[in-house]
Amino acid sequence: MRTGIEQSGSDADDQSERTTGPVVDRAAAFGDTSPPVPRTFFYWLLGAAALLGLGGLLLEHLVSSTGLNPVPQKNVVTATTRAPSAAPVPAGQRAQLGAALTSFMGLATLRPTPAPSFTLVDQAGQPTTLADETGKVVVLTFFNGPCDDICPVLAAEIRGADADLGADSAKVAFLTVNTDPSALAVSGLSSALAQPGMSALSNWRMLTGPLVTMNATWKAYGVAISVAHTGAEAHNDVVYFIDPQGRERYRATPTANESRNGTSSLPSADIARWASGIATYAGKLTTLTTP
Repeated sequence: MRTGIEQSGSDADDQSERTTGPVVDRAAAFGDTSPPVPRTFFYWLLGAAALLGLGGLLLEHLVSSTGLNPVPQKNVVTATTRAPSAAPVPAGQRAQLGAALTSFMGLATLRPTPAPSFTLVDQAGQPTTLADETGKVVVLTFFNGPCDDICPVLAAEIRGADADLGADSAKVAFLTVNTDPSALAVSGLSSALAQPGMSALSNWRMLTGPLVTMNATWKAYGVAISVAHTGAEAHNDVVYFIDPQGRERYRATPTANESRNGTSSLPSADIARWASGIATYAGKLTTLTTP
């Protein structure tokens, strides 16, 4: 015969089972895997990818053929026939060919003002003043008596200008002021006088004088003289055109090519053009009638 206590315990177990459900074996549950994917599924997947790739190539070909997606072309090099180059222009003539005469000469038109006066001596030792040339056009230049600067070039240009002036050369006086402070005596002008054809020009004179007088003349016309410790002399170059009334009208800047040994030169075509320019502007002043 069972007691009431035993029966009560059995009822409690039945109640617990109804509440929590059957006991589950967790290890067995985790060990249970899903059914494997059929191998044929992968075959279908690969086939679909291949069909998509083939379809893309066909679509691209179709689009390209219609011009919507042109096929890039390789760089095409077109052969052209190059025109033959012109003959090279000598360096000394480039400025002559490309520049107007005023630019070529560095010519500036000045406000008519009285030119600074001076009293110097010429190659014959005769006193010479600017006032002596009143009534004539004066072309005033500057170079060394020893002729170791721009002298050969300017001398050639003066000779050419005198020839280009023709009959008007009688109305023009070419005056050159010495710029070498170490050779101010008349005897120091011999090299300049020895330049071809200069001694034959009756309207050209080479001027010099005492250092104080020369320095005042250089300063008055804006010519800066410098002497190195070796004795070498340098100065800026300038040409003045003075009208018959003694007034400055034009100023030009002569140029020359200097070699390593200090010798100055200029192509003959440039010298000829400079000579023509000097004659042109001096000639204009010979016809000047304005007082």
